[in-house]
Amino acid sequence: MAKSINFDEGYKEYQINNDPDRVIRVDTADYGLLTRFAGAEKRLNEKMKAFENISIKPDGSADIDDEGAVEALGKLEQIVKEETNYIFNADVADTVFGNASPLSTRKGVPLYERFFNAIMPIIKADLEAENKESERRIKKYTAQAQSFKKKRKRK
Repeated sequence: MAKSINFDEGYKEYQINNDPDRVIRVDTADYGLLTRFAGAEKRLNEKMKAFENISIKPDGSADIDDEGAVEALGKLEQIVKEETNYIFNADVADTVFGNASPLSTRKGVPLYERFFNAIMPIIKADLEAENKESERRIKKYTAQAQSFKKKRKRK
């Protein structure tokens, strides 16, 4: 049996819309989040080009009279869910979106975009807090290094 290495990975739990049955675990201070977010956004924009000619209603649903549109919309929904999971390095899409289409709109804004808009302030705040902690540690060790250099010069 393998031994376990235990350490704080920085994961936090968040309820989706105050629903205790819908909880995601993400590390909102993961510096890779922003890189993955930018990459996913670029890939989503590229992949969405393939769906420009399908009949989608303004509310984000497919024109049910167009069989190709229904199928294409399902593929696009899956792409959005996969990219969401990639961004957060965790399986969060099913919890966040449930059975709803991540493309469903409210006041013209897709569900996935509303989720990103809700979590981005949390990410920014956690990254800023982490940066402050890192700076504090760096200053501490820089001061120790400077002190060590001064002591060596005196000898």
